[in-house]
Amino acid sequence: MGVVVLTFLIARLIPGDPAVAYAGPRATAEQLAAVRERFGLDGSLWEQFATYLSGVAHGDLGISLHTKAPVVEDLFRVFPTTLVLVTIALLLAAIVGIPLGAMAAHSRGRLGDLVAKVISILMVSMPVFWLAILLQIIFFSRLGWVPVAGEYDTRLDATSPLYTVIGVPVVDALLTGNWVVFRSTLAHLILPVIAIAAYPIGAVAMVTRGTLLENLGEEHVRMVRALGFPERSVFARFALRPSLNPIIALLALVFAYALTNSFIVESIFNWPGLGNYAVKSIQSLDVPAILGVTLVVALIYVVLNLVVDLVQAVIDPRVR
Repeated sequence: MGVVVLTFLIARLIPGDPAVAYAGPRATAEQLAAVRERFGLDGSLWEQFATYLSGVAHGDLGISLHTKAPVVEDLFRVFPTTLVLVTIALLLAAIVGIPLGAMAAHSRGRLGDLVAKVISILMVSMPVFWLAILLQIIFFSRLGWVPVAGEYDTRLDATSPLYTVIGVPVVDALLTGNWVVFRSTLAHLILPVIAIAAYPIGAVAMVTRGTLLENLGEEHVRMVRALGFPERSVFARFALRPSLNPIIALLALVFAYALTNSFIVESIFNWPGLGNYAVKSIQSLDVPAILGVTLVVALIYVVLNLVVDLVQAVIDPRVR
């Protein structure tokens, strides 16, 4: 509720006229008045807010000013594309970040630890927009290894047409067995996934290292080591497993962070997802769309926190 109120007020304080954004800069006064009446912009601020809350309660987020379609339909259309992008980036972060942090903890004070810490710090401190542009310059402009923008090579539509299943090309190509387009979608995913995954990789590695070092100093770990358990078993079973709780909690937080980071990345790579939709909504002063995107992101934060609590209870009996 607080997010809805705050976002609504900020959106209304942004300079500009949503009616002009909808009707166009050459609209007549009569046309602007009709638009304001249609969307309730001619009422007081409290009346507009009450109308918006009533719509949200009934699943109606209004009409987008720049797509002229219901915001709910727009969100259902663009969100799956972003969800696939961010999910792959988080999987990459877990696959790379956890072993990187484990390597740092296992080789504490040695070269492996230093290398892992340098990589983690670089990943965390590097601005996402700068990294995205740098990846484009190196791997597209200079080396020409991977494509620079879009979801797949649309020229393939002439030879290998893609049939829509859920509206996400990489999933549609996989489900329909269109391997030519599937390879193209994977190639187009590489750069935006790396750009989004960079910060989570560094964060997961740093948390994994710190938590492992803390658990390795616990009494139960010293005891099983004294009982003669192999060092690999001590490290994996008695130190790494208890470390999964804070790592899972962090992954949920960085998922939401990566979702907001995708706004910049999608604009740079021309990726038609939630982030691109949000940027275009902001540029066109599309208040209903801005509020809809904010509400979705806030809801994801809440749901992810609930999922983390449930997963932690499954992993760690102490939580239960």
